[in-house]
Amino acid sequence: MGVSGKESVPPSGRRAAGRCAALAALLLALPLAGCFTAGEKVSVVQQPKTPAVRTISSFSEALRCMDGLMAAHGKHDIYITSNGIPDATGRVAGGTKDMLITAVSRMSERSNAFRFVDFEPALDDVNALYWMIGVQPNFRAPSYYIRGAITQLDDNVVSESAGAGISLPKFDLGVSADQVASMISVDLNVGELVTRQIIPGMSSSNSLAVLTSGKGADGGALIGKAGLTFNVSFNKSEGLHQAVRTLVELSTIEVLGKLTRTPYWQCLGIDQTNPAFMGQARDWFDGMPAAQRVTFVQRTLAADGYYDGAVTGELNEQTRAAVSRYQADHDLIATGRIDFDLYQRMLGQPSGRQQVAPERLQAVSNAGGEGLPHAPPAPAGAGPDLALSSDRGPKPRYRLGEPLVVRVSPTADGFVYCYYQDTGGTVARIYPNRFQPDAFVEANRQVEIPPGNQKPFNLRMDRVGDQEAIACVATRDEMGVRLPDRFKTEDLQPIPGATLDNVLEAFAGASGGAARSKRMGIQVLPGPVALRE
Repeated sequence: MGVSGKESVPPSGRRAAGRCAALAALLLALPLAGCFTAGEKVSVVQQPKTPAVRTISSFSEALRCMDGLMAAHGKHDIYITSNGIPDATGRVAGGTKDMLITAVSRMSERSNAFRFVDFEPALDDVNALYWMIGVQPNFRAPSYYIRGAITQLDDNVVSESAGAGISLPKFDLGVSADQVASMISVDLNVGELVTRQIIPGMSSSNSLAVLTSGKGADGGALIGKAGLTFNVSFNKSEGLHQAVRTLVELSTIEVLGKLTRTPYWQCLGIDQTNPAFMGQARDWFDGMPAAQRVTFVQRTLAADGYYDGAVTGELNEQTRAAVSRYQADHDLIATGRIDFDLYQRMLGQPSGRQQVAPERLQAVSNAGGEGLPHAPPAPAGAGPDLALSSDRGPKPRYRLGEPLVVRVSPTADGFVYCYYQDTGGTVARIYPNRFQPDAFVEANRQVEIPPGNQKPFNLRMDRVGDQEAIACVATRDEMGVRLPDRFKTEDLQPIPGATLDNVLEAFAGASGGAARSKRMGIQVLPGPVALRE
């Protein structure tokens, strides 16, 4: 690097040069002054006369009712997602996914019954759940997904037309009226995200008629030698996309009511004794294990003040006595047994005195709306925990020559250090590095190694084997400067005579055992094409 000197100038010369520079700047500015004009104030001629209004559909009140019903039944924090509701007919272009999200949101305003995870559950993306759970501690994977489509759109399935006319020597008059109906259908189903199994019975299929009507009049008259004709028409058409929103909301109420086993028909204005929905409730009751029936009853009795014992799922004498009192107070035969009549009454009239404790769903698996597990918090007194994964999940497999991308995230603010061991056992520090020099990482922030789309360096697989590994360490303090000198080598360069175990032991010694570490094995396969875990 060279150092340039400065030439000495007398004070008088400096003053003259300054005056010349100022004059030159002024002359340059003058021609440009005409290019800049003061901004003109725009006067407001007229404000919009029609204010924006909130979208109100036929089921807005039903969605609010479902929110209260979910709260009354103690349903909350059920994680769901959806790819949307595509138009299988190719003739309706509407934001059906956002309609679905809005419906789910309105059903969860007070109860927090459902949490919609904006994650596309395509088959290729299911594998990504595992590294997202590990690398993103705050990510909650959905337990269920909603799939469906606009499955039917039939135009002019019903058409009615009527007309009449009269003709006089100097006057003609005709009137007509017509009505056309089109049918549109939406089908929804619920499946388990991890198993990709559609849950039997968790489906809805609803149709709606969209009407288009019109009225018209035609007349003709002869005035002197000149002819006069006139026509008047009135047309009315119901919106197709509003019909889609109505069907989406109705279908969402139905499938999520079935998923949570809540009497959703109450919010649709259907009587509890309707045969179809009594059959639905009967199916729920018959499908419940005996212990789950008892648990449901004990929770409801406890919420209503009839039972103060433990919720055990066992039909003991205390539970029988509480059931008898409840049956006597609700016009049921006081038998002390848990039968369908008791279940239907409790289902239709949930406790209003206090919230029933949340109950895990038992539809297919033990997912129960709790979501898949995420990284556990670090024990008290220990350093920040961390999640370690790759661009191909926590158990990656690569082919020869393919690059590796490491993803690491601490659960709390701290310092992160990552090391790579190749098939030959050589260890090198890959983070922090010259392109990512700061070891400090904020809580839950994901770091990619190497960074960015245009990778400044690559970690390529060059030997077949299954002994390559990544190890990352998280500490509260900057322990990298306290390591023995033999470990303080340049980044991306081999550490002579070191193994991953040596590095982890060095961090444990420098931190007094407070360092937290994670290790990830890498399998290298022969051939040019990668396999995904």
